[in-house]
Amino acid sequence: MAGLEITDVRIYPFDTHSAGGKTLAMAQITIGGALAIRGFRIIEGKNGGVFVGFPSTKGKDGQWRETILPQDSQTRDTIREAIMAAFRSYPDAPRP
Repeated sequence: MAGLEITDVRIYPFDTHSAGGKTLAMAQITIGGALAIRGFRIIEGKNGGVFVGFPSTKGKDGQWRETILPQDSQTRDTIREAIMAAFRSYPDAPRP
């Protein structure tokens, strides 16, 4: 999707460390001021890094499947970069 315009990113700290989880925050993006997408997760990786998990649901077979499917890597990268920039600048976001 060339020219993807992310007009808003909201970060919601959601630290699950006390329960043994790896989620640091949840995020919502708005595209073009017209479409909001919720359910992105900022997750601590196994080696201490941080990455963005796209919204997903658990199927009847127990497998998790993304519900937001960017059609190219540029769109996926644009979304990830916008969320990570907002997360890094959020003063109260938990850190790994």
